[in-house]
Amino acid sequence: MISNHKSLAGLSIILTLLACNVPDVVQPTLVGDQTATVTATTTQEPTRNGSAVPPTATLSRTPGITASPNGSPTVTVTPTYSVPMLTVQEPTNCRTGPGEEYEVVVTYLAGKELEIAGRYDPGDFWLVKSSESAGGTCWLWGEYVEVTGSYWVVSSVTPPPTGTNPPPQAPGIERYEFFCTQGKIEITIIWVDRANNEMGYRVIRNGELAADLPADSTTYTDSFDLSAGESASYRVEVFNASGSQSSSTINVTC
Repeated sequence: MISNHKSLAGLSIILTLLACNVPDVVQPTLVGDQTATVTATTTQEPTRNGSAVPPTATLSRTPGITASPNGSPTVTVTPTYSVPMLTVQEPTNCRTGPGEEYEVVVTYLAGKELEIAGRYDPGDFWLVKSSESAGGTCWLWGEYVEVTGSYWVVSSVTPPPTGTNPPPQAPGIERYEFFCTQGKIEITIIWVDRANNEMGYRVIRNGELAADLPADSTTYTDSFDLSAGESASYRVEVFNASGSQSSSTINVTC
């Protein structure tokens, strides 16, 4: 019986020593966006002052997946670039600068598409590439255009200095024709367009505006209530941002 007890005690000691040489694996620990795996390895070392040397541990990290606060993966979207363009919605003057004080280069009609080259935010103006302009560009007001493409990447452009555009040359009335019937007068006025920098024309009847006409106009027909023995006066006025000039005044009597 004593021999059996000694054998069991010896076996217990051997098993205990073997267990000390088996590595201990600690479960992974989540650290930020990475998974850290800690492996502790116990080795049989000589005792130090009667105490065993503490087991050594190694730490390894493996990259993890970045997660948003709600647990869903974070997705980064890169926008696709497209050429910034604008489409004219109504007939619009394209000028040498952003404002009416600049000279008109060309008038674009509705539906015209142009590539955007720059912008001027204070006045809502767009600098566009223009084959009709000697400089290759001109300025359109944003009120009457629709922009598409990556227009937000367009750089802000400093406008050119305001030109010293003089008032247009006054028109000369070439001839006029009229007739009176049943308390009305019908008159056609024809004039010579001597200007090359006008914004438009105005026909003034008896000191008041009778018609507002586009640039390059040379004729106007008016119908007006005028009784027998009464008179009416007419003159033609040309204008731009710098001022206006008038023709001589004509007077007609029914």
